[in-house]
Amino acid sequence: MSVDWVRAAETLVCEVLDDHAADVDRTGKIPAAHFDALAERGFYGFPLSEGMSPDILIDTAATIISGCLATGFVWAQHLGALRAVAFSPDAALRERFLPRMLAGTYRCGVSWAAARANPTLFAEPVADGFLLTGTAPFITGWDYIDAVATAVRVHASGTESVATLLIPIHDTAALTATRLPLTAADASATVALRFTESFVPDSTLISIKPVDESAPNPLSDWINGALSLGILIRINRYLASQPIDATPYRAQLASLRTKYATALGNPALTHSLRAEISQAALTAAAAAVVTTGSRSTLTHTPAEQLMREATFALVCTTRTPIKSTLLQAFTPTVES
Repeated sequence: MSVDWVRAAETLVCEVLDDHAADVDRTGKIPAAHFDALAERGFYGFPLSEGMSPDILIDTAATIISGCLATGFVWAQHLGALRAVAFSPDAALRERFLPRMLAGTYRCGVSWAAARANPTLFAEPVADGFLLTGTAPFITGWDYIDAVATAVRVHASGTESVATLLIPIHDTAALTATRLPLTAADASATVALRFTESFVPDSTLISIKPVDESAPNPLSDWINGALSLGILIRINRYLASQPIDATPYRAQLASLRTKYATALGNPALTHSLRAEISQAALTAAAAAVVTTGSRSTLTHTPAEQLMREATFALVCTTRTPIKSTLLQAFTPTVES
């Protein structure tokens, strides 16, 4: 029997995540119980479950993120690694890692940004593997994960390729992690990771493609909209508890989610609507601050946290077209 994943995510938020989100923000630590609950309830492997669709995937992810941004942010990285391993042409690698990844007993982060435009992480092919040198600028979940699915630039035989490796962080030498303090979701333990001729065996190779065939997947770009949707859902939940009419905000959220469903497969519309959702979250967070009043000037209070999270959504996992649309929306029009 298929699982109602969205309903299951709502239950998880109610029973586990929501009550502890403020403490996670204040302490900068995510309880192990959060990730254990995600694993026990099947959320580490749910994208590969029977009857899965993009709409179920994004609604489930947005719901979990709405419960606790830091927890959802770390967990969502695993889904990207899961997809990469599940579709790897290497059957031995799939057999070795996929069952544990599906069960949530082998948890992963991702690093895609260091190998494509303006690469910062390079791999030299050597006997039985690769030597990695350079920096992966953002890796989320460092304190909570076992491996990182990492895109690296490879130069060999006069050609440029992008290899994706599943790097076991506890078994790889010559790694230097520098914690990055984040304005929101700081408990996600996001780091910059430096490799200094770090050896990674070729048994961890997920795939290798020419540079011009390694563009980001449009579906992933659409799914990444779950971050701002989840934050907007959380802000709506807060506004519903305040002495204002939250109906217009609920209507806006429903309208944006309906329109976003039509953007799947349309990168231009995806980028435009992701910008609109992020702007809506920022506006709703501002309303939360105003209706809360002077208490929202205190750090780690609900409205203050929501404003930081809405700001986070403006730039996290975004692309240049999204930023350009937002900047245009924020540019004042001055009547002459």
